[in-house]
Amino acid sequence: MGGGGVPSGGVTIKYGKRGDLDTEFTPNSRQDLYVNGKKVQSRWFDHEGKVIRNRDYDHQDSHHTHIFPHDHDWVWKDNRPIRDTQWVDPDFIRYPEDKS
Repeated sequence: MGGGGVPSGGVTIKYGKRGDLDTEFTPNSRQDLYVNGKKVQSRWFDHEGKVIRNRDYDHQDSHHTHIFPHDHDWVWKDNRPIRDTQWVDPDFIRYPEDKS
């Protein structure tokens, strides 16, 4: 990331369905996913282009156990991405949203 967490590799907008974001992409970048015109998720990539963080803005929550937005960390084990199922409060400093 660039200074202040800004994705120096740029931000790419994707339109589609959940699951359409990559787990490897441009280093130090972010992908934003829009479904039916609504931003539902952002994903950040590290200096190697590997996913490190998601931010969920909306998804199914029939048990009303989630607060939106919320983040999920990713770890890599045996060169495979694993998303932490426990959500955490958004880190707007290290993973900022656009001001626009």
